This record gives sequence, structure tokens and C-alpha cells, in this order.
Amino acid sequence: MNIRISIRRVDPDKGGEPQWTDYEVPADERTTVLESLMYIYENTDPTLAFRFGCRFDKCGLCAVEVNGRPKMACFTEVEEGMKIGPLRGMPVVRDLVIDRAAYFEALRGLEIYIPEQGDRSTPQVIRQSEAHKKLLSCVECLACNATCPNYDFSKNPLSGPYVFVKLAQLHFDPRNTVDRRAQARELGVQSCAECRKCTCIHGINIRKQAIEVLTAQ
Repeated sequence: MNIRISIRRVDPDKGGEPQWTDYEVPADERTTVLESLMYIYENTDPTLAFRFGCRFDKCGLCAVEVNGRPKMACFTEVEEGMKIGPLRGMPVVRDLVIDRAAYFEALRGLEIYIPEQGDRSTPQVIRQSEAHKKLLSCVECLACNATCPNYDFSKNPLSGPYVFVKLAQLHFDPRNTVDRRAQARELGVQSCAECRKCTCIHGINIRKQAIEVLTAQ
């Protein structure tokens, strides 16, 4: 069975407004969006740009918007009439590929890592809380930023919920020596306290497990 889908295409190097392009692809009840994109690239249009890695919902690279909602292309079943575009709010390299490099470059100043401490030859035992474990299920797809009604990379790349998920991860890490709540306050986490609109497609409760943790006194 063949179905038709629409893909939002744009090439910033050539300028012009993004255009929706229709494609016909074969599909059965288990065909994924990623499989359809690969079919188009291999059989119809080799200029289509998209990104993927593990194909098993673990790397976060294939996140796109499907009918206006962030989804993982590798785990989302394709359907007739689907409209597929890049994650909103992010700079687009081309077609469905967002500029992840620019985003993570903007994070450098926050030291989103555990600084080296003491003698690294000494074994460390880390007891992980359930809250910390859930936060670590983040695959860095950046889809949560696309669900934030106020997020716009061009205005402030560090204003989205992904940053607060990362800061909450580090807050729970017993090796952490940086005040992550202070960092969150500087980034405006208080404005997120009553929003409740951002979501994680991998099931992290961003409000409860990140925002409330970082705004607690």
C-alpha cells in the first residue's frame, strides 16, 4: 500500500521560505517515519536531509515534528497525510536537520559536567536515586525545547526545558560541586514554574522531576 506524506523542506544557503513537498511512500502497519524518509532518500529524492543514529529510540538524533508534535522518527508509525518538519525553535541546517552543534556550543559556559576531583584512581561508589535515574533517561533529542511555547534559539538558546533537565541531573549527582539551582535561577527557571506546557517524549516529568527540584528552597 502506498500513502502520501508531506515534508517541510528548506535550504538556508539558497534562501527562500520553507516549502511543503509531497511524497508517495510504501507503508504497512509497522512502517516508521524514519523508514519512509530513508525510502525517499534512496528511491525518490537523494537531496532530502534528515538525521538518525541508533534506530532504536536511544540516541535522540531522529527527533522531528509529526503533525506539529515532536516524535522520534524511528519509533513513530507513518500514516497517510502526515506532515513532517524539523523541531521548532531551533536553527535549521537543512530540511529536517537542526543545528545541534550550535546548541551544544551555547551550553559550554554552564559547565554541564562533573569537574574532575581528587585522585581518579580511587574507586567511587555512587548510589543513584530513582529521581536521578529517571532524569538520566534523557537521550538529548532536544524535543522538549520544541514543546515550550516560549522557546526560540535565536533569542536565547538556554531558555528551554532541556537545560533544566541537565541541571537537575547534575543537582542529584553526589559528585557535583556546583550550585545548579543558582544556575537555574540565573537562566530564569522561575518563569517555568507555572507553565506546565513542556513535555518529554521519553516520559520524564519535566515539571516535577526538574523544574520543582531546581526551584525548591
